[in-house]
Amino acid sequence: MAEDAKTIKSILIELNASDPKIVLNAIAKSRKDGNAKTFKAMLDVLKNTDEPTIEAEIIDFLFDLKDEDSIDILIHAIQDEEMIYYQNFLVSAFWQSAIDGSNHLELFVKTAISGEYLTTLEALTVIENFDSAFPQSKLLELEADILEATEKELNENKKALLVSLGDVVRNLPTEGE
Repeated sequence: MAEDAKTIKSILIELNASDPKIVLNAIAKSRKDGNAKTFKAMLDVLKNTDEPTIEAEIIDFLFDLKDEDSIDILIHAIQDEEMIYYQNFLVSAFWQSAIDGSNHLELFVKTAISGEYLTTLEALTVIENFDSAFPQSKLLELEADILEATEKELNENKKALLVSLGDVVRNLPTEGE
């Protein structure tokens, strides 16, 4: 147990190093020995880095997530205004990796409505892959929100995505079916 704590502490220190090679090494260590603390620290590094290799490595890491403990951290990051530049990557982590975001349907719909085109596309893909059933009242409420956003949307490409999103939400299984 003490060895695990030492490893985590080492990863956290290395993630904050000024040498990109050390940071990249810490990301690699996190794949094997990391936990929720190191994942959160890694997202902080992503937010603050201007090093393309570090950015790319963290985004690759996002797409390989398997730990359900990462869901709450990702959800928080999606809502973080300082992470808006990476929002489409954070959203896409849910369909690219092995984690289930179906408990956050409303957030994905709201993010699709308010986000840039690529974020909307990624949120649509996430929602398309949900296997869960949802309360019919919630689906109807989200459909209304999507319809309203579609009517207001000026970008024709995003409008088309919102129409598709409405269709997907309309066809999600309802609880009790």
